[in-house]
Amino acid sequence: MAKQATRAPDRYANRNAPPPIGHGWVAFAGSYLMLAGLLNLIWGVTALSKKDYFQESGLLWTSLDTWGGLAVIVAAVQLVAGGLLFARKLGGVLMAIVLAMVGILMNFLSIGAYPVWSVIAMSCNALVLWAVTVHSDQFET
Repeated sequence: MAKQATRAPDRYANRNAPPPIGHGWVAFAGSYLMLAGLLNLIWGVTALSKKDYFQESGLLWTSLDTWGGLAVIVAAVQLVAGGLLFARKLGGVLMAIVLAMVGILMNFLSIGAYPVWSVIAMSCNALVLWAVTVHSDQFET
């Protein structure tokens, strides 16, 4: 019997296929969106329960109760959107873009109550916005 030549596997066959879940910018965006959601949840619950930790006089608009409630709502939706990003869903990408912008705006408007925390949360949201928009080719459509 003649020996047949075996063909080496083509390692570039799936070059355009997105990387597996949990790799690359998808994991980065999902992780940071969930981190931003967790930060907003902690901020919101603390604002509703321990008002003496904040400077309510530093707020330009409305009260700490309103900002705390908004932070909890935004946090819950950010956590869901982070899970959708890990699943590479288009809805997660769209939610991440909107929620990152809402998170930046919300933290900017409430920066007077706790500046350091707000700057950290704005940075997380800005990184999510950057990762989702610049590296959108890694998400399913």
